Amino acid sequence: MRRSAESTTFASLWVFPGGTIRTDDLKLAEHEEHTSLSAAAAHLALARTPDVPPEAPEESLAYFVCAARELFEEAGVLLTRPLPAASQLADLRTRVQSGLSLATAAEELGAALALDELTFYGHWITPLPAPARFDTRFFLALLPEGQEATPDAHEVLDGQWLSPDQALAEGRAGRLPLHFATLNHLKRLGPYPTCGELLAFARAKPIAPVLPNWREENGRIIPSLPLELQDAW
Repeated sequence: MRRSAESTTFASLWVFPGGTIRTDDLKLAEHEEHTSLSAAAAHLALARTPDVPPEAPEESLAYFVCAARELFEEAGVLLTRPLPAASQLADLRTRVQSGLSLATAAEELGAALALDELTFYGHWITPLPAPARFDTRFFLALLPEGQEATPDAHEVLDGQWLSPDQALAEGRAGRLPLHFATLNHLKRLGPYPTCGELLAFARAKPIAPVLPNWREENGRIIPSLPLELQDAW
């Protein structure tokens, strides 16, 4: 998805849906009846060696909640069981963007958040001199049947379904400016021709936290992958 040119982070770049953990994301552990994933299970999922999870299980669960919420806010895709009717999503999406918690949204739908549909895939940390620092977990999920991804027209202004090879080719041609982490994730996704093969790889691979190296060039921070992590994250 292409971020708005007015965005304070990654303006005009093509990235995956994502954002920052909100207070209500952290509180979902108090309402586990609204989710298919417990805080303990989320903590275990983020403990994939050689990575380590956050300090508290509630914070681990919040990463999953944040991923699901941002997916809904920015792409209009909601992971629940049972699946919601398409007619229920537009108004609910606007309300979640305005601060409604994902737990309350699920409760209104009479559904549980299907957070176990998210597969932990990567852990990236922005280079030390970056003006905005992030400690980010990446997840994979299958698009639920009957749903369609659409940009929210605020934070993200455009969206495309592309194979990794297509996206990388568009990036090389200058038609798809890619964030460094997005570029490297696309390279990592590329060798797997089906979703089943990709998810099988994602569930079994080691996860090492990636803190890119950097150099300054003409006033810009140029990141690069540490040699020891180029094929091991």
